[in-house]
Amino acid sequence: MRTGALVFVALLALTACGGSSAPAPIAVPANFNSIESAMSSAVTQESTDLSAESNDAASGPGDSAGACYNLTANVDYDVKTNIGRDVQNVTYDAGNLQSAISTMRSDINNLHTDVLAVANEGTPIPADINAFITSAAAQMQQAMAKANGEIDQANRTTSSAYDTANAMATGPCSGDGPGSAPAPIAHIT
Repeated sequence: MRTGALVFVALLALTACGGSSAPAPIAVPANFNSIESAMSSAVTQESTDLSAESNDAASGPGDSAGACYNLTANVDYDVKTNIGRDVQNVTYDAGNLQSAISTMRSDINNLHTDVLAVANEGTPIPADINAFITSAAAQMQQAMAKANGEIDQANRTTSSAYDTANAMATGPCSGDGPGSAPAPIAHIT
């Protein structure tokens, strides 16, 4: 049975039972907190890894092992491996949140269809159904705004990491930088 149908059946049961003149508060069924927390953690880790890269870069491109050794062995590693992993994590979390939001939108659309179908059978539509849908939509908007802020931070951090490493790739180290930054992570829509 679809989630929207389950919610509607529960609402109908509450409405039919009566017993109270005030409707009970309705909780939105989706919870984006765990996905948002994982994304925030990945963005924080990326900032930590950017600091490590900056510390490595402060020594310059070379060291006693060679003119470009620090750049190729440490700074590029920080960018391609550590920052790269962080970008993958943020991208993964963004995909999970996008999927959860798409599911919630689908459930709301199904709820509309189910409510109309049941109403066409003669059952009155609960008065608080619009508040329920508005609450769900507000939760989606809040989750998207928070996630898109995190995505923007991750994109800035990635760009900064690549800029720092590529700025070191000059002279005898020309071409030893990480190259172009990956495409920015897309916003949740």
